Amino acid sequence: MKILIFKHIPGEPAGHAEQWAEERGHGYSYFHWGQDQETNTLPEFDLLIIMGGKMGAYEEDIHPWLRTEKQIIRETIASGKKVMGICLGAQLIASAMGAAVYKNRHPEIGFHEISAVQPSSPLLKTPVTGSRYFQWHGDTFDLPEGACLIATSDQVKNQAFTLNDNVLALQFHPEMDEKIVQGLLDSEHHRVEPSPWLQSKSEITDQLSLVNEGRNLLFTLLDELTSSPEPGR
Repeated sequence: MKILIFKHIPGEPAGHAEQWAEERGHGYSYFHWGQDQETNTLPEFDLLIIMGGKMGAYEEDIHPWLRTEKQIIRETIASGKKVMGICLGAQLIASAMGAAVYKNRHPEIGFHEISAVQPSSPLLKTPVTGSRYFQWHGDTFDLPEGACLIATSDQVKNQAFTLNDNVLALQFHPEMDEKIVQGLLDSEHHRVEPSPWLQSKSEITDQLSLVNEGRNLLFTLLDELTSSPEPGR
């Protein structure tokens, strides 16, 4: 399987998503939005993974390339290829498919518990629940038409959804390993505005072992996403 990873932060790895690809024997390549602008040279791919970023999915006036990225997301979804979005990636999927993306009531930073809305969806059989998963976001989104909400939380209603037979969107960060989380704490934690959903650096550090729960969940979800047949097959 060929995987294309859309990145919005230079140098930020895809963490557990890269590990999954390597352990499953899949090849992957990156496209850096804001740097690589020749989209007519995108490599062939079977799975598109859309990573997080600091910008808002609605900031086309600041980042005009967002329009192009969302058009590619729409075309990829329509083609039946598999698509997974994480954090900004989930918001971009929602926006590309006609749903609103906007500021949440408060930033959500740290390890927060989510719960399954239902035990399965047309695409996935594994409930997205059972642990606290890492969160780092200030925006949220409405569900696109036809989407199936599969995870929620007390803080943020729309934590994960599926769409059609080929799309998985996650607001939280199961891809982040300890090194990535620690890097965020060192470089960005002091920049976050006050929030009742903001955990301190020490609280987050004390829970770092929970990234293994995220890894296990991500591996399971990617296995299920990529093993399901494409629409019409």
